[in-house]
Amino acid sequence: MIKRTYISHFHYGQEDISELENASMQVLHIFEKTKRMLSQYLPEPLWLALSGTSPESADAASRNCSDVNDMFQKWVKGPRGWKFIGYETDKSRTTGGQDKGRLGRFLQMIIWSHYEKIAMLHPFLGSEPFFDGEELDVIAAYFVPTYISAEPLLQQGKTFKAIQGGVILYQEHIQAPAVIMQSGSDWLEGNWMTGVDLDAKGFAGIRPYLKVPSGERAYMEAQII
Repeated sequence: MIKRTYISHFHYGQEDISELENASMQVLHIFEKTKRMLSQYLPEPLWLALSGTSPESADAASRNCSDVNDMFQKWVKGPRGWKFIGYETDKSRTTGGQDKGRLGRFLQMIIWSHYEKIAMLHPFLGSEPFFDGEELDVIAAYFVPTYISAEPLLQQGKTFKAIQGGVILYQEHIQAPAVIMQSGSDWLEGNWMTGVDLDAKGFAGIRPYLKVPSGERAYMEAQII
């Protein structure tokens, strides 16, 4: 049975906001770097199926940060600190979630795969790895293990969730805090998630929300202390 905590507001310390501002931009950089690389090497039909755009358009948009408008990153604060679990963009809302369900999670799987290979084989690599030391630290600190097979997570004894959307992916399940809070005259219960908004200028604030059992979201104001 999940124990839920009664809260009146979503409280964040100044250190939380500072960390999320810095981490969200570092995560964005890693995604954009990986997206540029894949747009050059993936077969065009596969890239088109995943992203809905041509490799040339994706590469130009990534370099100009024109697709960063209205990016919404999803974060959870658990026992191991802040963890990034996924993102949405304007495109994912206007194309039935295609970017969210396919390209975003596919990129997470590729990023984690590269991270593990570099971490294991770095002493034997004959050239500079794709991710540098600072980027590897960011992935280790904030990314969630994501695979194309459940076997690695089973071997590690980790709980995980299957992510539908084109190819089925498997991601370690990070338990968001379970809470009950009052909203107007109603009581809501669900899991405390933190959305981070990014726009073309960078960090644009946070939007905490309750993810209720039906899967819907109840957005709330954040209280910074």
